[in-house]
Amino acid sequence: MKDMVKIGSRLAIICAVAALVLGLMNAVTEPRIELIKQQRLAAALENVSSGMKVGEANPVEGHKGITTYYPLFESSDTSDDPDAYIVRLVGTGYGGDMVILAGFQATGEVFAVQLMENQETPGLGKEAEKSSYMEMYLGTGGEEPIPVRKDMLAQEEADTITGATITFIGIAKALENGSNFVKELGGI
Repeated sequence: MKDMVKIGSRLAIICAVAALVLGLMNAVTEPRIELIKQQRLAAALENVSSGMKVGEANPVEGHKGITTYYPLFESSDTSDDPDAYIVRLVGTGYGGDMVILAGFQATGEVFAVQLMENQETPGLGKEAEKSSYMEMYLGTGGEEPIPVRKDMLAQEEADTITGATITFIGIAKALENGSNFVKELGGI
């Protein structure tokens, strides 16, 4: 019985020390991780903005899959009305949630897309991180619908997404949701 108490005490001390070390490491690394996330977001906003001035972040509530939008202004524009929007979307992929930044004209037309955070399968769903993958969505959402099914794509594009259909559908549905949201914002 004494041996069990000794072993239990030692294990409790080891666990307490490990928890303390992990807590200290988290306290040291958390600010750095947050800084890196902010830098990545700033770079992505710059990339998706297509040279327009990015306005302040506006949190969104009541729209599933839409967390934030940023108004975009032409540099020569002096009005308060945005020329376009960047919307932070959350889609559901094979590996879970995917965070997407998408640029939309006021008509809901997609002009830029960047996949930010995801847990998709390397070699298949991770292909969506490439800008060339996102080209199939550009110019859609206004008068032309966003392709949400493989049969809405050209054969070459459909072949590109083979093996990663869930990723494709997750991104497409998020973009469709974002397009509809922007149309509401733009009053169209």
